[in-house]
Amino acid sequence: MNASNAVNDKVDQAQWQVAQTWEREFWLRQQKNLAKLGKNHVWRLLSLFGVVEKYRGDDDNQWWSKCFDDYRFLPVQTENVIEVGCGPYTNMRLVRKACSPKHLFLSDPLIRTYVGFKMTFVHEMYSEAGCYLDDHPLEDLPYRNNFFDLAVMLNVLDHVQDANACMQSLARIVKPGGFIIVGQDLTNEDDLRAHPDGMRTGHPITLNEKWFGPHLDGKFEPIINKVLPRAAGRTPQWHYGTLIFAGVKK
Repeated sequence: MNASNAVNDKVDQAQWQVAQTWEREFWLRQQKNLAKLGKNHVWRLLSLFGVVEKYRGDDDNQWWSKCFDDYRFLPVQTENVIEVGCGPYTNMRLVRKACSPKHLFLSDPLIRTYVGFKMTFVHEMYSEAGCYLDDHPLEDLPYRNNFFDLAVMLNVLDHVQDANACMQSLARIVKPGGFIIVGQDLTNEDDLRAHPDGMRTGHPITLNEKWFGPHLDGKFEPIINKVLPRAAGRTPQWHYGTLIFAGVKK
């Protein structure tokens, strides 16, 4: 089937609010499950001995890191870095192992909820004044043009209201010579039929790889540019592929 028929890159405000409510409730449930039966105390003890990482919770962040070669193409240090749609566990906790930012911005419409999740990177960074929090929708980022040296957006666009506006916003805030990292699960018509009700509610935007062409081609010099096949994806039962793109703004 023609994958382009499955593209839905914009929803109305009401549908986006429903998706945000679904997302918030999902992660609140996850936090409660992580803390059951004193498991957080056990995790904290194990982390002291290096058996597990310091921070609790992971939203396939380790998987994304491997897809991007653990971000080794980035400079060791840089000035202004933002992760949009960072979620409760963030990819920046892993990105900064390769690239240390002087100023870190964590952006998500639900960030005020996520910052309350103990034992997370977001909670610790904010408690130590190690980051700036931003709760604007991606379409309305309040930063000036050409401000960031690096912008990270991993599997975010399925949660937004207007995917085109989001890509324009992301490209706008990255300076020429700055880096962009974009990862996104891709959807065709077969996938749409397989999506469970919860995914349809919480992830109303569906995109394929062709949709990204006008936003990336000729605007960013690729460092990594590939589409993982279904079998190599995180959720092959629901997505025919995964876009993995890293580039430098021209």
